Amino acid sequence: MFDCNWAGYLHAARIFSNDKKTPFGKVINIFDYTLNIKTDTNELLVVTMGKIRSPINMNISSSYNEGDDTRGFKGIIDYGCQIKKENVDEILIGRQIFLRLKKSKVFKNDLRKGPSLTRLIRFENVSDKISDTLKKQSKRGCLLEPDITTKGLLFKTLREIEKYMKIDQDEKKFTKLITCSLLQLCGRGPGFTPAGDDFISGYCALFNYLSESLGFTKINLSYKKIVHLTTWISSKIMNYYERYIVDEQIQTMINSVADGNFEKYVSSLVQISHRGHTSGIDIATGMTAALYTIIDRRFGTNLLNELLAISYR
Repeated sequence: MFDCNWAGYLHAARIFSNDKKTPFGKVINIFDYTLNIKTDTNELLVVTMGKIRSPINMNISSSYNEGDDTRGFKGIIDYGCQIKKENVDEILIGRQIFLRLKKSKVFKNDLRKGPSLTRLIRFENVSDKISDTLKKQSKRGCLLEPDITTKGLLFKTLREIEKYMKIDQDEKKFTKLITCSLLQLCGRGPGFTPAGDDFISGYCALFNYLSESLGFTKINLSYKKIVHLTTWISSKIMNYYERYIVDEQIQTMINSVADGNFEKYVSSLVQISHRGHTSGIDIATGMTAALYTIIDRRFGTNLLNELLAISYR
């Protein structure tokens, strides 16, 4: 028996519905403290004992005592187990896990209004510090320190984006060219979510968020295309980030840009970089590349060249 403390808004309608006994998804991945569920509406639902909230998560804890949830899910839940409402206040996963909903709150993203130009340009003066932090947080296998499967990919992508910057294109054409470059990273690299996909997710989240307030054309990856280039879960995550449906850590990083808060951006970058083996640092690298792209495009600066300088050729 577990308590659901937070339910992401993307699934809240189904989680709190009165539709009892009808399965609405099945378990497709089982980790120690996380279950990935594919819903009947082709969405990703993450049931986790972790604390990080997200629009796609259900954050749960033991109903009895804190030590009970250290045993994890392995050996309790099988692949393919169904998730359904047992009654109004309970969800059943398989036959073993009950999630009580009485204490649950709904998590929804709270993104600030896009930054003013004055706040955005603050990052130009500290871009070297951001790039240095990325380099210090990088680890073997990430795009900044690639393995044989991704060698030179980041350099190639950044060089293409920098080249497009110098071509006098309208915003729609510019974004279309960037999108083509990003798609070359899709499905590339190691990890449960490939390194290339993590970079794309971070890039799209911040680029599209800033584009909304600055009048640029947003990136549209085409879900029908990316789902054939990588795993289903990774394609869904990219699709969510593209619409800046993100967890609270990524939200904090985005809001730090809106506030023009360099210190918060760097501290969030460091925190996110510890996520997974390389996922966090690749997401943060993607977000920073998007930030530099927007600033270069808007102010005629050359910040992307700093990332090129630390990327592996």
